[in-house]
Amino acid sequence: KQTKASRELVLALRRKRGEENVNITGLAKQTGISSRTLRELLHSEGGRPVRPSTVAKLNKWLYERV
Repeated sequence: KQTKASRELVLALRRKRGEENVNITGLAKQTGISSRTLRELLHSEGGRPVRPSTVAKLNKWLYERV
């Protein structure tokens, strides 16, 4: 079952990725999420359907950098 990535999650990812100067390929390697999924997610305004495991991986990546 899929869930939706919130706008807040997308904005937090964009912000942290910019702060750390990480490209999409690097973020894909660090999170274990495909670069295609990340690209689509980061270019959306939130609300994109994703797997719950994808949201969990992204939340973990952000949490580790707080």
